[in-house]
Amino acid sequence: MSHPYPPPRDKKGSRIGFTTGANAAAAAKAAALALLGEAPEVVDIWLPAGWRQPFRVFRLERKGDGVLAGMIKDAGDDPDITHGAEIQAYVRFASEDRLEGGEGVGVVTKPGLGVPVGEPAINPVPRRMIWEAVREVTERPLAITIAIPGGEELAKKTLNPRLGILGGLSVLGTTGVVKPYSTSAFRMSVVQAVGVARANGLLEIAATTGGKSERFARKLLPHLPEMAFIEMGDFVGDVLKASRKVGIEVVRIVGMIGKISKMADGKTMTHAAGGEVNLPLLLSLLKGAGASPKALKEAEGAATARRFLELALEEGLELFFLNLVRLAQERLQAYIGERPRVSVALTDFDRGQCLAAWPDREVYRG
Repeated sequence: MSHPYPPPRDKKGSRIGFTTGANAAAAAKAAALALLGEAPEVVDIWLPAGWRQPFRVFRLERKGDGVLAGMIKDAGDDPDITHGAEIQAYVRFASEDRLEGGEGVGVVTKPGLGVPVGEPAINPVPRRMIWEAVREVTERPLAITIAIPGGEELAKKTLNPRLGILGGLSVLGTTGVVKPYSTSAFRMSVVQAVGVARANGLLEIAATTGGKSERFARKLLPHLPEMAFIEMGDFVGDVLKASRKVGIEVVRIVGMIGKISKMADGKTMTHAAGGEVNLPLLLSLLKGAGASPKALKEAEGAATARRFLELALEEGLELFFLNLVRLAQERLQAYIGERPRVSVALTDFDRGQCLAAWPDREVYRG
């Protein structure tokens, strides 16, 4: 078994952090202890990651017939937007157990998130953690309200509004631990967005590699509703697997040459840490498209995928773009299997024009 209080650092020396769900559970336990007459300065809870973790109590106040406890979220070295936010739990005795959302905790308004519509956006694992934590203190029925002051404003910087989580943040976390730069929360949001789209009757989605790509995609695919557009970042493989799982029939990938060229190279995670752009691949595609000796010589010294795009545009080599998206589509389709059907579109950097699409360009309106 792991040491009960491991040092809060990962193997690379970066400080790990703790999720909103873990902080909510710790706050609930602190408040429950105070209801019984204690005044804890530190409480510990069991994390799904596999150990007990102590949390220092930031706030402990009796209010009416209950107690308000607060923890300051420490996300470690991860650039989490909720780092430093206070996660609160107001706990009082009741006739039956209830878990509610207070200030700054969003409400689920669309199906597909694993939480019933109308309920606070407290995910299943944090819910279990909260109840397990207070049951270490008392078996009496409790009414627990989780709040994140300032959460409504912070939520505007997340995918929550598009997912149908309105009025605040989600209380997240499947392990209780935030791993530095793991982007696990973003990946979860992307997967949830696919589920929400399908739960609301959509069979076709557009997955984009960034904000600019999404703006372009909206012009290229005007027949799709807003919910169909999912900013997936680097997680193309996760989007495809989630789509297969829930029964999405068509996934349209829209992106720029850097990410699309990585897909053409067989990569399903396109972050820079996952590997550089395969420049020799782009050079071979440029040759196959009939580039001039001058363009090929310059391409041999090119350091970015964008330079290949510029050279192809200068020489009017539409075949370069067509072969690139065809290869990306073939690699992604081979990765995911027969379903969902994958379509890939490549846009330029500035005007949002569709340079090429495969296999069904007629669908794209660029």
